[in-house]
Amino acid sequence: MKPKSSKLREFKEARILRATAKLLVTHGFQGTRMEDIAQAVDIPRPNLYYYFPSRNHIYRRIINDLRAAWIDALGQITADGEPREVIRNYIRAKIEYSRKHPAASKIFADEVIRGSGILTEEENEEIRRLTDEKCEVLERWMDEGRMDRLDPRHFFFLVWGSTQYYADFEQQVKNVLGVKRLTQTHFDMGVDTITHVVLKGCGLE
Repeated sequence: MKPKSSKLREFKEARILRATAKLLVTHGFQGTRMEDIAQAVDIPRPNLYYYFPSRNHIYRRIINDLRAAWIDALGQITADGEPREVIRNYIRAKIEYSRKHPAASKIFADEVIRGSGILTEEENEEIRRLTDEKCEVLERWMDEGRMDRLDPRHFFFLVWGSTQYYADFEQQVKNVLGVKRLTQTHFDMGVDTITHVVLKGCGLE
């Protein structure tokens, strides 16, 4: 069991990260100051440095946490799984991240558009390597006749684009649906629709 002080620090860090992510989406990196972050979480500015030494460290942590979540979701795609269920679970995991962390997803999308300068070559290589591994899983399923043959990398582009849309273009989704906020029901409908289309396209339904 973690000591109380450790849990309190994690709680404070999580608050800082959430508040910073919202500020970054609204004002961008250059328009977000440590003073703004301190005000958003209602702590003195000097206390903020106890948790993060700089704005860059907070930004980096947001990006790293998102990468870790996406890598964890990819890691669940294994050759011994049943393709239909594995793909369904992967789509749900990606949609759930969009539901819970829309600001972080927007920040990462903007980072990618600007060239992913914050990610090291090793980190980018890790993503490429892991994606290659999961492409091999799909190719194995195709060789075994367990799903239709298609380009596995473009399969992932399709899933990433459709699931992250709910976060990266959240306002447009709300405008089209005519709602002020997205509920769990909206995300569940997204999961069902994307899953149906993808599984059909893979010859799994």
